[in-house]
Amino acid sequence: VEEIEMMLRKEFGWNEVVMSERMWRFIGVNTEELLNYGIDPNAWLQTLSNLSINDTYMLGAVHGDIYVRTMSTNWCEIAATTSSTTGVMYFERLMRTIKMPGIDISIRRRRKEGRRRNVIYVKFYILLRRDEWPWHKEDYEIIRSFNTTELLRYVAGLVDTDGSILIVWLPRGHRFEINITSADIEFLEHLRDIIYERLGFVGVLLRDRESGGKLRFEYQEAAQFCEILLPYLSHPMRRLRTKLYQMYYNGELSEEELKHFYTPLEYDNGDDVKRLRAADMLTQAAPQTHTHGEKLKTIKNKTNLPGWPSGLRRSPQD
Repeated sequence: VEEIEMMLRKEFGWNEVVMSERMWRFIGVNTEELLNYGIDPNAWLQTLSNLSINDTYMLGAVHGDIYVRTMSTNWCEIAATTSSTTGVMYFERLMRTIKMPGIDISIRRRRKEGRRRNVIYVKFYILLRRDEWPWHKEDYEIIRSFNTTELLRYVAGLVDTDGSILIVWLPRGHRFEINITSADIEFLEHLRDIIYERLGFVGVLLRDRESGGKLRFEYQEAAQFCEILLPYLSHPMRRLRTKLYQMYYNGELSEEELKHFYTPLEYDNGDDVKRLRAADMLTQAAPQTHTHGEKLKTIKNKTNLPGWPSGLRRSPQD
């Protein structure tokens, strides 16, 4: 894989920025227009490149949507699964900060009723020895020991992997939100209290009987929180939304300009190109992966994949 990537860089001028530009173009974002306003839509790449396995961002990601599973006495799997167009680029780059990931592609077929497409999931995974993963024994109590920068990095990892940053348009004006979701209400309560004690921002806990709940910051609280969170955000969509709102909040964009740039970043209820296109995006924007140029197939046997230590086999339901 590394040799193919080196050839692509040398012969075809491929690089991470080209990948990112293709991603934005795929979902209808005009990057040249953003650059004319001094907004770099590809800044997420630099933020990710500064991460290491020991960064508290990684623990935030694990407490979010990255999962770690013990596979044997000595080995653990770190993995992320997505069907999102921008999410697939983010998770591929994030996993690379630890190690070159393997890839699984699977299809969840929908019922014949309606015309909704089947869901294609892309899973990135790496295998590490347990003593190589610094966070496998840590729970959320450790965040009390973090300094301010470590806490912000941790929260950024949570928001990037299992949260949201968005503008809700109202009949009069709008509401800016940061949301962190979790099935563990006690965790959200703990996080809410620490953020208030250490950073001074007041979050509201919204409970849900089925999914647990979410910790929400909104309006001015969210805008000021994002001001100090932005340097650590790495998800392309969430970082760009935050940058746009920061410029609006600081008087650098009008509300009309904010709406203009934000509109391509909104999700609609139809066949939105930002949803369920992970595999399409991967083949177009990330030619270094083994899926490039190939037809997608439902993977039936997922054992003996690249990066999987010999002697270990994955369970059939993985």
